[in-house]
Amino acid sequence: MISDRVPVAGVLVLSGPPCSGKSRVGRELTAHGSEAVPRRILLEVDALFDLLLPGSDRNRDDRMLAYDAAHLLASLLVERGHLVVLECTYARREQRVSLVEALAQVPETPLWVVECFVSPEDAVRRFRTREHATDLDEALVRERAEGFRYVDPALRLRSSDATPEALAERVMAWLRRSPPPVQRDVWAQAGRDSG
Repeated sequence: MISDRVPVAGVLVLSGPPCSGKSRVGRELTAHGSEAVPRRILLEVDALFDLLLPGSDRNRDDRMLAYDAAHLLASLLVERGHLVVLECTYARREQRVSLVEALAQVPETPLWVVECFVSPEDAVRRFRTREHATDLDEALVRERAEGFRYVDPALRLRSSDATPEALAERVMAWLRRSPPPVQRDVWAQAGRDSG
């Protein structure tokens, strides 16, 4: 069972290329909790997308609407003392800027980033087992795993190294050490262009 000790409320971004294990780690991180510490709340951007825009062709404007909605909700939850776990790729600069702008309302809130690493071969293998709707194909999954831009001081997890529960334990141990938050603007600018 994952220890409940989290230092403060804040935002934890679980990012990485498609099929890198972000969702499974996020669900483990938020599956347990207690009243004595900030509640951990998972916001999966893709799940919010499906809720807000069922039947969408998954175009870029619709995807950004889902990111913007998740970020506004995250800022409200942080104001109420929760640890918000945001899960999505966060590969593009516009996605990161949207979060930074939403968090401007709560400037003292720490922003931590955990990046899930996956090899292109493992990403494609996992993609083949997916059952839910996606706008990806094997070539895009491979390309995104090869080209994902990782940043410091993010915590990097190799999803093939351990179970999702063990990886979530590693994230919680890292948070208990009070790691420095990322510099919001530096992290935002490290995203790739929207081309």
